[in-house]
Amino acid sequence: MALNITKSISGKYFSSTIPDVEFTISGVSAGVTMTCGGQQIYNETLFPISGKVSLRDLSNLVTPYARQQLVVTLSIAIRENVETGTGGSQTLTAQVIYCAADFDTDADTFCENHFLSILLGQKITSLGRLEFLHYLGTDAAQVTAEYSDGTAAIFTPPKVQGNANYSTIDVSPDRFRTEGKTLVGFTARAGDRYQEFVIDLDQPDCAPILIFVNSFGCEELVYCTGTHKVSPSYKRTQTYFEGIQKNYLIEETRTFKADSGVLNVAMQNWLDDLFRSEYVRVVNIYNGQPTIGKEVLLTDSKSEVSNDDDELTRFTFSYQYAQRNQNVVDLRRAGRIFDNTFDYTFN
Repeated sequence: MALNITKSISGKYFSSTIPDVEFTISGVSAGVTMTCGGQQIYNETLFPISGKVSLRDLSNLVTPYARQQLVVTLSIAIRENVETGTGGSQTLTAQVIYCAADFDTDADTFCENHFLSILLGQKITSLGRLEFLHYLGTDAAQVTAEYSDGTAAIFTPPKVQGNANYSTIDVSPDRFRTEGKTLVGFTARAGDRYQEFVIDLDQPDCAPILIFVNSFGCEELVYCTGTHKVSPSYKRTQTYFEGIQKNYLIEETRTFKADSGVLNVAMQNWLDDLFRSEYVRVVNIYNGQPTIGKEVLLTDSKSEVSNDDDELTRFTFSYQYAQRNQNVVDLRRAGRIFDNTFDYTFN
């Protein structure tokens, strides 16, 4: 009896691009058991065609489990003639990182050189905002802050979340302020990874502020600086009661319309990750402190980009509360026109 692996797995893979596994046997059948993150997800007896067995489309099988834990170990145990136990056996293992995107590089290279975001360029931020970065591994992180007088300072950003597989660091601009100096930008590094931030000194008001799950299963924040509108609509159903017409069912839909503000090229590509996200929530600010609010549902988006030299690209989108009851009242901010992220100067 001979079990021969012709296509194998090893090392790291993104969940969206796990390769097929193929093997040949001289026996009648092969038992295949797969575990993902220690949980058995597949256990079948397979029969070869011309002596060959193929395990295809592993991404669809593994992705739901990888999404739960961000990083999991995939193990494939193969045993020839599992009914009689007379054949050979092998176990293949690989590390799988949840990712819904398709990159032109392997997972090892990407994770060693990039944070877990599709933002590949400068991010515009401002004082008073929260910013987080996620990366695979536990490398020590460092931030180099730059000031308007040409000086620089080095900081160690705190790790706020993570485990033995990944880390989340807080790189909010306020952490890198220095008395008597104006912060104009900073660069966060962890190993060979780096992310540049540019400070918008105008400190524009933001509405809405949204937190969303990106293509790596990590949470990122979007600060919209354009016009914010709300337009409730009502669907009324009438009938006659004792000869008098009345509304017996009123369905409200509270639709918010947002404008991203002007975006640079890197943030244009990155913001599309918000539009493809399956989980988005509003972030409210109370007494200067952020609070994660209601889940929202994006209902429409426009993210057109052109090569016109004079174009200032900005994206627009609409969203509403995900819950059925749209009559949301927040007692912490009485008299507000919009949700709590709306520019308070309008009141």
